[in-house]
Amino acid sequence: MSQNPPIFLSSCFADPPGTRLRIRDRVQDLVGGLPTAHPRPIWMAEDYPELRPQSHWGDFEKTEFCLEGVRRAECFVAIITERHGSSIAIDGVGQVPTSFFEAELFEAALLGKPSFIFLLDGYEPEGKLSSLLKLLAPAFPYLDLTPRSEDEILKKIDRLVSHFQRPRLLRRILPLPNLNVMVDAQFSFRHRPYDPKSSLPPLRFLEGQLDPTISEPDASHTETILEQAREEENHQVRLTLVWIAVRTLMGAPFHDPKFRNFIPLWERALNAWTSNGGWYGLHGHFPLSCLAALGSVSEIRANFEERDDPMQAIPHGGLASSYYNVAKISGRPTEISKLALMHIQLGIESNLGDVTNQTATRASIFLQLGHEDAALKDYQLVAERRKDQGGLAYGQALSEWGYALVKTGNKQDGVAYMEQGLDLLNASPKSDFRVRAMRKLAEGYARCLKIKAALDLATETHDLAIRIGTYDQIGPLERFAKTLDKFRL
Repeated sequence: MSQNPPIFLSSCFADPPGTRLRIRDRVQDLVGGLPTAHPRPIWMAEDYPELRPQSHWGDFEKTEFCLEGVRRAECFVAIITERHGSSIAIDGVGQVPTSFFEAELFEAALLGKPSFIFLLDGYEPEGKLSSLLKLLAPAFPYLDLTPRSEDEILKKIDRLVSHFQRPRLLRRILPLPNLNVMVDAQFSFRHRPYDPKSSLPPLRFLEGQLDPTISEPDASHTETILEQAREEENHQVRLTLVWIAVRTLMGAPFHDPKFRNFIPLWERALNAWTSNGGWYGLHGHFPLSCLAALGSVSEIRANFEERDDPMQAIPHGGLASSYYNVAKISGRPTEISKLALMHIQLGIESNLGDVTNQTATRASIFLQLGHEDAALKDYQLVAERRKDQGGLAYGQALSEWGYALVKTGNKQDGVAYMEQGLDLLNASPKSDFRVRAMRKLAEGYARCLKIKAALDLATETHDLAIRIGTYDQIGPLERFAKTLDKFRL
């Protein structure tokens, strides 16, 4: 049995408050008493002293401990009753409209975990929980809220336990949607054609739904949460904090004129979601995606801020990057890449200042579309513009240019540029881009048949990606390492 329980059990610990939920006792009986030398196959809060009331840990530390259990588990089981759960307290803020139970549901949704969510017979989700389930429903494609008895739920949990007690090779694969198919289906269903010159992008964060059960927030508290998120190194923790900030802001809808003073906080929170969600890999999770968040930013800027030309406020650079990332996991990348190119061209044309960052984005889109000469020209231009600046910016430019050279056949020069770029990134203050630069250099080494150097660097990169929570890099690194192992053998 793995040291990490493969099944994470989430529920309100007690319902009603003060009364332990009986089904939790029955689950414990099902898998044995308190774990000793052999960990039980189900993660249960009761097993961890850190989560008990007498623990010196604060609420947010306890929340992150639970979320780490969700991340390490192979599947997620939630038992829903009627309550939303106990609210979390944040240092310097106090109680926020997010519970431990909500945070666990949210994490499972972001990770796309195989999830089994049961509504216990005899209960009806109350207002706050009902609203939360509506918000997160698109992220759980197999959500079925048919009431089930304790016996029915226990039978299903017992089957999951039996599943994970089998040798891994003898287990059937738990249902996970094919990524390409899922992205294309979601894109067809939720997206629509539009002209970036005259129309707003169609997707909205959480499909534009808000939670009417949330009360008006204290703006200074939301600012504190966003500042804590900005200072946090780990992207997993950052994204949790940004979600909590968004949840507080739902008590001040940006389309309501009386909450006009909250619009800058809305824009800041959604932009933070975009930047952190990108590293977390939130590209195909359309209701929670970076693309949807930027759609809401576009709506805010165009409709609720005073501007001479609202269309000039559209974040074309961010939208181009988001469409570029969606194209990478789509079954029809060319169509989406062309939309990304339209946005970045508009961004460059409308920018009266420095367009180096937009040029770098355009280079990546050109390479994705197979326009190799145009891509290499842009990458070289970006590197030349950033050379005098040196440091982090120049290191990133050299890494991207070098990777493009490797991809187009010039492996020797490409690896040399990537090595130089990584040296600059290592000498600079901490940068999330270092993970990506290391992964690309490992691929460069592999293409030059330096298999040991490639595997060593990929292993180091994987450890760093795990530590800082850059989930969008972890999957490619693991697949890359498996491929290298075959060559090494």
